[in-house]
Amino acid sequence: MISGGHLIAMLASGAEQWNAYRQRHPGGVMLNFASLRNAQLAHLDLHGAFLLESDLQTANLAWSSLAGAIMRKSDLRGSDLRYAIIDSADLFGADLSGADLRYASLTSTFLKRANLRGADLSAARGLTARQIEEAFGDGRTRLPNHLARPAAWSHGGAS
Repeated sequence: MISGGHLIAMLASGAEQWNAYRQRHPGGVMLNFASLRNAQLAHLDLHGAFLLESDLQTANLAWSSLAGAIMRKSDLRGSDLRYAIIDSADLFGADLSGADLRYASLTSTFLKRANLRGADLSAARGLTARQIEEAFGDGRTRLPNHLARPAAWSHGGAS
């Protein structure tokens, strides 16, 4: 497991340098409690990263790989997650309110108690009824056409 403050600075250096680093060091990276608000993280390889309780509010994570990432209780409000691969990630209690998740892959993503209020999941891939039933949403949450809005969402809660 690779950890350290220098990793945050390396993230800011751009996708090419970060992804080359990840190819040389494919193991997990420890970025818990990271402050990455408004960060430009598009096209980054963050698969398997530990980002517990991290601030990623309004971050650009479009086209990034977050497969298997542990992002419990992280703040992703208003983030751009279009086309991101978030398969098998743990987003328990994460705040994704207002996030753009169009075309994101969410196969087997753990969304229990995740805040999806106002999020755009209209073209998300791999999303199931079970996943959204365990999350919080509201009338502004945009879901794929094949999924029904959980009844509890009309009251602002989760099933």
